[in-house]
Amino acid sequence: MDFREKRIVLIGGSAGIGLATAKRASQLGASVVIASRSRRRLQSAKAQIEGPVQCHRLEATDERAVAQFFTEIGAFDHLSVLVPGATDKQHTATFDQFLKMDSSAFQQVITNRFWTQCYAARHGAPFLNPGGSIVFVSNTQPRKAIENYSASAAACGAIETLARVLAMELSPLRVNVIAPGFIETPGTGEIPAERREAWDRITRRQPVRRLGQAEEIAEGLLFLMNNEYATGVVLDIDGGYRLT
Repeated sequence: MDFREKRIVLIGGSAGIGLATAKRASQLGASVVIASRSRRRLQSAKAQIEGPVQCHRLEATDERAVAQFFTEIGAFDHLSVLVPGATDKQHTATFDQFLKMDSSAFQQVITNRFWTQCYAARHGAPFLNPGGSIVFVSNTQPRKAIENYSASAAACGAIETLARVLAMELSPLRVNVIAPGFIETPGTGEIPAERREAWDRITRRQPVRRLGQAEEIAEGLLFLMNNEYATGVVLDIDGGYRLT
């Protein structure tokens, strides 16, 4: 893959899969723009990225702020939004079965996983250069259900459906989706112990018997940006979890 003279925007690019993608894109020659709500994480991320990088503080759940962000940065080539469904450890602890989960906690997952990506696509698409692309981020849950993740499954199902429509409406710009399985990131340490045990049981049964690494998802995400014949694709990188 060659991203020389390409500019990649990664909202949520200061940690986890977003940071892994920014680092790899930079190694491949890209100029990277990362956005995050945390100045501390932005500073840390900037120090880890080899090539040209611009950092912007952004509250991605605020549509006006997202619109202003794209106006400020101008033209670019590829976009992805990697905002996690859970904002923090306390939010993660509220995940429960659908009838038991607090409605506000459910809504926050929808806002984080769906609306941040929706806002970015709406306001970012007009600034994409010819040949550019958007890569939405989903997960395996729209195809393989797991208890206590109804909000995440609903949000990701919505984003995958939106991507298929936008692949037609925004053509010749390309729109794809990457759907990671269970991935080890700094946020993995914040999930409750019993849920982490469930993750471990699940991964022991799947063909690749471990959690995925952020760098493995980054490679897939950049592949979708790079491949000029890929659009409307949902790329599962999940260690074979959906097969179990």
